[in-house]
Amino acid sequence: MPDGAGGRLAVFTRKGGGRLIGFDRGWRARGEAATGGGEPVHLAIAPDRTVAAVADYSGGTVSLHRLRGNVPGAPTLIRHRGSGPNASRQAGPHPHWVGFGADGRWLYVVDLGADAVFAHRIEQGRAVETRIAWQAPAGSGPRHLAWHPTKRLAYVVSELVSTLTTLRIEADGGLTALDVQPTLPAGSKGYVGHIAIDPQGRRLYASNRGPNTIAVFALDDPLRPRLIEQAPCGGDWPRFFLLRPEAGEMLVANERSPAMAVLPVGRDGRLGPPRAGPAVPKARFAAW
Repeated sequence: MPDGAGGRLAVFTRKGGGRLIGFDRGWRARGEAATGGGEPVHLAIAPDRTVAAVADYSGGTVSLHRLRGNVPGAPTLIRHRGSGPNASRQAGPHPHWVGFGADGRWLYVVDLGADAVFAHRIEQGRAVETRIAWQAPAGSGPRHLAWHPTKRLAYVVSELVSTLTTLRIEADGGLTALDVQPTLPAGSKGYVGHIAIDPQGRRLYASNRGPNTIAVFALDDPLRPRLIEQAPCGGDWPRFFLLRPEAGEMLVANERSPAMAVLPVGRDGRLGPPRAGPAVPKARFAAW
């Protein structure tokens, strides 16, 4: 639910398919458009705020929408191809995360089903070139990506193997793997969910569903993240979390709990004991 020009955008699953809806800052609907798929899971806005992109998990597509006054236009669809060895999760492509590069030229899409991060070169709201920026190990199921705030690095968490991969961003838009770290202790079973980095680039966080923890990595050496903490997430199945550095806290959307959790973030970036937050049953996302 990122900010658009003069308002906000949000995606919803409705009868008949996914919808991208533009709101003003008072949450009054300005206009909407179909996304062309049935299960939109992630939304991104280009740096110049003229284009929005939506990942559709079940449809294997990404929709591009021109924005005019925060009103989304009709979708232009990008269809992914690919599969992986996990038959129950990777029978076809499953885009799970979308995000524009810093200059807006490339739209990156993390595809759990295809074991890949795709890069689509965007011109005037359309994809004019598509490539695989990074081919993940077979069966790993890459899920979400985070950019380093100051360096040409990205980090991807892979759901099916619970790993964190450090990627270098190349001049041609490609991504090169430099390092891989587990997000869980040896012998633990879980499914890594979301990833985020603090604004200073000191700490990286990843949620572990199953063990119900937030893994905290030190980025003293940004090329090789170092696990320093496994903090209780304050609920069951932490699908998403929102860092609020100005408030010194993290909001955790625990999908199988009756309420969100609030974790204090210390000056050293470590997480304190959780407390109950807003009563939002089956929370899957949080925005502020």
